[in-house]
Amino acid sequence: MMKRILQDRLTTVFPRQGHYALDPRKLAAYPPADLAIERIGDLLNCDLPALFGLAKAVDGESETP
Repeated sequence: MMKRILQDRLTTVFPRQGHYALDPRKLAAYPPADLAIERIGDLLNCDLPALFGLAKAVDGESETP
């Protein structure tokens, strides 16, 4: 619901753990996440600024290093 409203302003993360990760009906009921990880701790190894689009300039183009 929130992804439909906020679109690219919301980044969804799906940790593949627990009963939701194994239930095909639950998985099919929702759109795929922007990022799927095995464990929540895997976020420590993600490039979060790139994931959240913080590397983009105000005009929407990528900044050059």
